[in-house]
Amino acid sequence: MRKLFSTCLLVQDGSSGSEFEITEVKLHPGQGKYFSSDLAGKNILLAGGFSANTPDSKFPLSATLQLNHALTTLSAGKLSAIARAELFRKNKVHYRSYTVEADNRVCVIGDSAEKLNNFLETYGGVLDIEPLLVKGYHPEISTATELNIYNHGPKCHLEFQVRSPINFELCTYCGDCGPACPEQCISERLFVNYDICTFCKECEKVCTTKAIDVHSVLNKVAEVPALIILGELGVELPAGFENVFYEEILPDYFATLFPCQVDEVVTCNNALCQFNANLGRGCDLCLSNCPHAAIVQDSRGVTVDSCKCAECGACVAACPTGALQNERFDDASFVDYFRKVIIPKDGTVIIGDEKNMHRLWWRQHGKRREKVLFLQYDTVQSLSLFHFMFLLSQGARRIVVLEDDGYEHGISAYEKQIDLANEMLSRLYDIEDAVVRVSLHDFDSVMAVSLAESFGSVQKNYSFVNRRHSLAMALEVLVKNSGREVTMRPEGFIPFATVRCNTERCTQCLACLHDCRIEAMRADQQQLTLNHLSAMCVGCGLCVAICPENALTISHEFTLSGDFFTPTELAKAEPMACKRCGKVFGTKKSFDRVMAILSQKETVDTSHFEYCDTCRVVKLFESV
Repeated sequence: MRKLFSTCLLVQDGSSGSEFEITEVKLHPGQGKYFSSDLAGKNILLAGGFSANTPDSKFPLSATLQLNHALTTLSAGKLSAIARAELFRKNKVHYRSYTVEADNRVCVIGDSAEKLNNFLETYGGVLDIEPLLVKGYHPEISTATELNIYNHGPKCHLEFQVRSPINFELCTYCGDCGPACPEQCISERLFVNYDICTFCKECEKVCTTKAIDVHSVLNKVAEVPALIILGELGVELPAGFENVFYEEILPDYFATLFPCQVDEVVTCNNALCQFNANLGRGCDLCLSNCPHAAIVQDSRGVTVDSCKCAECGACVAACPTGALQNERFDDASFVDYFRKVIIPKDGTVIIGDEKNMHRLWWRQHGKRREKVLFLQYDTVQSLSLFHFMFLLSQGARRIVVLEDDGYEHGISAYEKQIDLANEMLSRLYDIEDAVVRVSLHDFDSVMAVSLAESFGSVQKNYSFVNRRHSLAMALEVLVKNSGREVTMRPEGFIPFATVRCNTERCTQCLACLHDCRIEAMRADQQQLTLNHLSAMCVGCGLCVAICPENALTISHEFTLSGDFFTPTELAKAEPMACKRCGKVFGTKKSFDRVMAILSQKETVDTSHFEYCDTCRVVKLFESV
């Protein structure tokens, strides 16, 4: 009897509910078809499988489901839960997608009129060219002087001057200027050849309409998507200029002249971002980790240039707040996924992209492992400390991340996250192998290592606010279970910090709260206290930069203990009560600070400042 492809299906037969089936199908790789005699009349919602085999499948395929079916001992009930979680996950994916048409406008700058003419004759029919000379003169090509080039977002911005000796609105084409020029530099087309002009102004003298000014120039501006340079430019280009092409790399320019689909998969929520656009300060981990120059920090905050973004995952892994997300599997979906899928207690979670999952299935076919859960995650380089700590707090003892054979290890954001996770868990549990990176070649040897110890009880809280909140909850479980208190100051990537306050300086103005969007800095309005929650602090330093009294300092040393997860009081203020009604309307220290400043101004009446906003109005009317 021929063996068929064994898989799991989530099917619907017309009723509102879905059914889970484990079956064998006749699969022809490359045709995208499943065949089975008992599927007649049923609608397949999801199947275990690989898109490389069936790229045109009319229903979603799940490598996660296929590997858990083929390579683990999970029960049909648990596989059914995975199938439903996978279907929900895939249906929830939403991101903006659109087509960008090619823009064939280009400014071509050359140091030779002959080169420019040749380029125009060759490509003038397919490109919208604005030619500029930087040396010499030509009757049909403008010569640019005082040329400045700027990088204006995705476009090239040029500012320059061109000579404009003849005002054509005043010129009557009388013909007197031509013979009057001793150098014969004015042509019948009114082109003035400045290569031979001596600025004798004889042409100006004979022009009765005052249409000629040999020193006249026009200021011009051009903005184009690309710049081509033929020869020597003689102008310094800004650093990081990308849309500039030289003669030897013209094929690279022509490769851009095609419509392309843009998927805005990586997004940024500036309401969570700890970069202050007004100050130009704060967290810049996404910017410093992006190898494709796709992250922009400007007056708008942080934006992702989806045309440059390669979905490498570096910015998503580095982001400590979760402002940056990969919409194919965002943080909220990740947490919700494990509300439905139970991780085997003290087991191993194996994470990899579909390609490596497919290869692993092929090489491991027939080997079933206990206490293992496979998870397809197509950009493993976007995994962060949040992902690792969350999985471990959910019962996992080890996380194995599948990497390509020959993966070049370096200092990527994702590698830093793994190193930090292992360092923290080593200090808390003396466990060195909580998160392991492995190639398929070394997979069996890694899985053969028996797991000692345990991370204790499992977190059952699946509420989601943001990445940092979920990380704090997961980390709290792990710290509590360890029974240890450890002080850390890791080298390199440190998304934690301790803030201290000089209470003598602090006036409780609460300016530090305004840009702490992750809410590590907090205030108790009833107790008039300024508090700091270390577990939420990402160490961006904005609170220190904003404090007008220079009362705050920051240290990247932190202590993992129970206090790490509860607000710490930094300062407590004496209330300022209304002299008339007793209502609290501020702090005594801030009031004294304002009074000290106003006391230097002789014309300011401060007598009514001791009253609340309501009584102050009454007092002012009484004094009239």
